[in-house]
Amino acid sequence: MGMLIDGQWEADTDRFMQDGTFQREPSALSSDLSDTALNRLRDTPEAFILVASASCPWSHGAVLASIFKGFSGRLPIQWAGGPRVEGYGLLPHGPLAESGTRHIHTLYSATDPAYTGRATVPVLWDLDAECILSNSSADLIDAFDRAGTGPSLCPDDRRPEIEALTRRIFDGLSNAVYRAGLAERQDAYDDAVDTVFDTLDMLEARLADTRYLFGGWISSADLRLFATLVRFDTVYATHFRCTRRRIVDYPALWHFTRRIYQQPGIRDSVDFDEIRFGYYVNDGSHNPHGIIGQQPLIDWDDATGLD
Repeated sequence: MGMLIDGQWEADTDRFMQDGTFQREPSALSSDLSDTALNRLRDTPEAFILVASASCPWSHGAVLASIFKGFSGRLPIQWAGGPRVEGYGLLPHGPLAESGTRHIHTLYSATDPAYTGRATVPVLWDLDAECILSNSSADLIDAFDRAGTGPSLCPDDRRPEIEALTRRIFDGLSNAVYRAGLAERQDAYDDAVDTVFDTLDMLEARLADTRYLFGGWISSADLRLFATLVRFDTVYATHFRCTRRRIVDYPALWHFTRRIYQQPGIRDSVDFDEIRFGYYVNDGSHNPHGIIGQQPLIDWDDATGLD
């Protein structure tokens, strides 16, 4: 997949596979989301650009938070996608692409000329300083929550339990589907799949008698979970071989996922064509001919049982 080494793009270098198992590296850039930056984001969101990929669940989580916190139409978004020739490329129509930028990794090199690591999304680009303020989806979700309008996605009195459940969902589901789909050993795959469905079973039980993870309101944990679940039947149950069950087979999880999908502005953030292309063409070496699976026949607009 390629990565930057001392600020230079190396196409044949990567570090995410170790001994046949997928190992996700933490975000390598430190976030610069000071109170001054948050005040600027609150007052002049047009001074920043959120760079995101419609296929990437981490990007999607940040986009979802920006929607829920009132940044739609105010914070410019530059979409990345297409074949990853030099990592993520910028799609041609957007504020950064129109200025001549072609690849995400050039934003990393501009921020840190000696940067070594993967050039991931999402990133928040500061137009005035011409640098990345953060490439951490968790930090960006928190920044949008603090700088935006409306109810908090992570109230201080609930923060410890929200963060604890978020970590459990990341380890057991959001990252575990990648460990399953990119595994190069049978035991690594089997272990990851067991973890995925143990976590889904736990979440199904938790949501059996409640609308969202913490009751009747939407938290940052709900948004991050949705970003994984909305992709599950389309690519994780197929391309990533998490084949035991689908989300439509879980009554509570299926209600939860459709309930968020049908919130104002959310369906517009879900691009199933780009999700399928991004995974089938770019994620994993077990699809050598680049065949893109068809979208499952799922009625996302069905409102049955959502009241």
